[in-house]
Amino acid sequence: MPTDLLHHFITAIFIDTLPVLPHYSQQRILYVMEPINELDTAMPKVIDTKLLNIADIRPGHPFRSTIIPTPSAPTHAVQVRDVNEYGEIETRHLITTELKGRKQPDYLKEGDILFVAKGAKHFSTYVRQVPEQSVCSPHFFIVRIQPQHADKVLPEFINWQLNQSFAQRYFINSAEGTLYVSIRRKILEDTPITVPPLVTQQRIVSLHRAAVTEQKVLQQLIINRQQQLNVIANDLFRN
Repeated sequence: MPTDLLHHFITAIFIDTLPVLPHYSQQRILYVMEPINELDTAMPKVIDTKLLNIADIRPGHPFRSTIIPTPSAPTHAVQVRDVNEYGEIETRHLITTELKGRKQPDYLKEGDILFVAKGAKHFSTYVRQVPEQSVCSPHFFIVRIQPQHADKVLPEFINWQLNQSFAQRYFINSAEGTLYVSIRRKILEDTPITVPPLVTQQRIVSLHRAAVTEQKVLQQLIINRQQQLNVIANDLFRN
């Protein structure tokens, strides 16, 4: 990502609330452009690097076949289908299963990034809250920020960056296969990454969260309007 794209940064200012449902309200957002140079004059410069230099990357749990649901099992399994349209893990949909083998599972931790390496779309999701004993399917790579960089790199920011057009073009150009497209571990490790000052990362993450919240609110408005039109249509044609 060219560093001059980070010359300006959008901050979110919450100015009032917007009723969406009788029991629900949502804040509207005003975006204000502020030069980073004025805000972060004492901060270090933007760093361009590769993902492998700031994070460890490992494969998901090696399930040998289809993950079999076992209601009484202690381990939860995150699958690609558990990631919703907003890029969030739907924890209430996770199945539990029995893990075989003597090797200690690599349980997911808050702050991990799960990258979908197999399939038509290659994207990542941020692990915010999952049950204590959770693993992911082998369709994912687990990206975990290295301890020595934990005070300089926000995993949620890296997750956001992996889903942006610059990284997505890299994955499209690097993917292998025809019917079954995949991203090799080496390709993911070599993904170009831009690391701005921590304060900039925090602001981008905040803005991204606000944008996702807006999407959810707008989608609910669309659903509500369609339901209203359906009721009107039913009343009209019944009469």
